[in-house]
Amino acid sequence: MKKYLLALCMVFSISAMAQEGRNERITIGMNSLNYTVKEQKSTLSKVLDVLLTGEVTTNQEKYQDAVRAAVVKGMSQAHRISVIDDHLSKEEAARPGACYVDATVSNISTTSKTETEYIDKDKKKTRTRTYYKALIGLTMHIKDAKTDEIVASPTFNIKEIDMSWIETQDGAMLKALERLSYYVTRYCNSWLPLKANVLEGAREKKDKQKEVYIDLGEREGAYKGLHMGVYTVKIVAGKEAKKQIGKLKIEEVQGDDISLCKVQSGSKEIKAALDAGETLVIQTTD
Repeated sequence: MKKYLLALCMVFSISAMAQEGRNERITIGMNSLNYTVKEQKSTLSKVLDVLLTGEVTTNQEKYQDAVRAAVVKGMSQAHRISVIDDHLSKEEAARPGACYVDATVSNISTTSKTETEYIDKDKKKTRTRTYYKALIGLTMHIKDAKTDEIVASPTFNIKEIDMSWIETQDGAMLKALERLSYYVTRYCNSWLPLKANVLEGAREKKDKQKEVYIDLGEREGAYKGLHMGVYTVKIVAGKEAKKQIGKLKIEEVQGDDISLCKVQSGSKEIKAALDAGETLVIQTTD
């Protein structure tokens, strides 16, 4: 209880001097998604490939709007992004950090194969089935809303190796779109992670730190199960040098500005750093 009260007191002092805007959300508008369908040519190598594998690839431009929706969904699920599925207004573009996206699609297609299967134990009756995989490739050009300068250009490719065979074309595309949204979310969370500080140790065992308190809570989007890296920070030649020493997972969000975390790795290093009075910072890895 004493440790909890101390941590609660510390959280208010740290939040008071808190890095203003530390985890502020930024507004991103989804401008355009351009897809120029490339004519598929029946080259000799492609004909031979079809004969050998039985697989046929077909352009699927009808899913272009669905790809755009998947990109928007991926950004909307990121920790620190507020998405507008349209061009930004003047007021929205004037917000701190506001950006917009122009996406270029390189591929929306399905690969299909047809297989003949036996349907009785005597192998006298057969049936033919067609299976599908969906393929998507695109680049997001994320641009500063005030200067139009590109601030990031991540590329995402959903390949055959990423997917399993599905019995319907729509089902295969749905799976690929879900994967695309996941990749977009993961990239955005890496680009704009949640950041915080370790307040103090909670439960410990001998020379290991089992739990710690951090100054990240419900207000900034913390939730149970969120994973984070733990870093020591030093200033070398005027530059910040971070070194990861462990990993945390939130066990319980205890308020707007405080959460209890389980130490998943680096328990010895984290305890030693806390005992030495070092400042420990954290950054989300999900």
